[in-house]
Amino acid sequence: MKIGLLTVGTEILLGDTVNTNLSKLGSILYNSGFYLNKEITVSDERSEIEDGFKYLYESCEVIIICGGLGPTEDDITKESISEILDIKLVLDKNHVALMENRWKSRGLKMPETNIKQAMIPENAKKLINHNGTAPGLHMRDKDKNVIILPGPPNEFIPLVNEELIPFLQNEYDIKNKQYQFVLFYNQAESQLAQEINKFKPDGIDIAYLASKGVIKLRYDLKSISNKENLKFLQNLKDNFSEDILAFENIPLYTIIGNLLKEKNLTLSIVESVTGGKITSKITQVPGISNHLISSDIVYTNFAKSKFLETEVNNNWEELVAELSIVSISKYNTDIAISILGEAGPLSSTDYPIGKIFISISSKKNTQITEHKLNGNRGEIIDRAANKAIWQLIKYIKTLY
Repeated sequence: MKIGLLTVGTEILLGDTVNTNLSKLGSILYNSGFYLNKEITVSDERSEIEDGFKYLYESCEVIIICGGLGPTEDDITKESISEILDIKLVLDKNHVALMENRWKSRGLKMPETNIKQAMIPENAKKLINHNGTAPGLHMRDKDKNVIILPGPPNEFIPLVNEELIPFLQNEYDIKNKQYQFVLFYNQAESQLAQEINKFKPDGIDIAYLASKGVIKLRYDLKSISNKENLKFLQNLKDNFSEDILAFENIPLYTIIGNLLKEKNLTLSIVESVTGGKITSKITQVPGISNHLISSDIVYTNFAKSKFLETEVNNNWEELVAELSIVSISKYNTDIAISILGEAGPLSSTDYPIGKIFISISSKKNTQITEHKLNGNRGEIIDRAANKAIWQLIKYIKTLY
């Protein structure tokens, strides 16, 4: 059984909105024993919606469609799909009353345009949307199941969990894959794959995903024997011990958070080029307030001079060390990390775009590292934040 997702929304194609429904749906399906096989995003044009739907209809047994169920004239998903399947729309008076009561409860009168959302494909099952006025819809056509859901994530995700997953589990066989994950840092994807090819087991179902310095290796445990798996893991440890972050699928910030908890260490942070991104990542870890004591964003030389209570040193290798040393003294933490750099697109100093300096201090020593990162401004900032967390992980493991 194959599942396809058709996302309708010109705003996604224009880059105004990120399609978080795609990644979230893929994760929910996987954790429920199913897999998203195909996805297409199309604009709010009837011909594009029809082309995308017909493509998925030919190759998938379950077609999930999200977006275009609103009350405005550009919301034509339901109308387009009904026309393709030759199903007429009928007014659901009960749904009209439900919408009117929702508006009334807020002291408002429902606009006439919302009547459009109560037009339901004949014989379709209505899926109750507790977070919006557009109902989800489930239609059967021959051996196909077509499920249309609203696009806003706070409406789409609950309907996936409450309606889609129970239906799939009742209707189709669950085919679990059992994945093993290995997270690497400081490796080039192609070089890593080349080295792993030298000892990977025959027939292993393996994939690589690179993202801002982190490489996620994923393979299906069911594609190899237990003996082969143990040998493969040992080979990975023997060849890449210094570059392995974790043997599970967890974010980089979770790894550093867990490490701080495990070693019972306190941390202070001084950020310049990353503008708070390191801190925002680490603060996503529950209970981190017991370990992350302070974070300072010193973006300008004026801010740096105020933090240091002295004139700013234009030698960044020396300046970045001064920042971490002052931070550990100011907050009496076990460790302090500071970061300076140029993200571009134009350099404001004599240093080139992508040049990054990271300093990590403890009460025993200070370690300074210099890096050259590639990409646009956003990519350099993201990579710099990840690089800093990676350096921090290595430092803690070496020192403690």
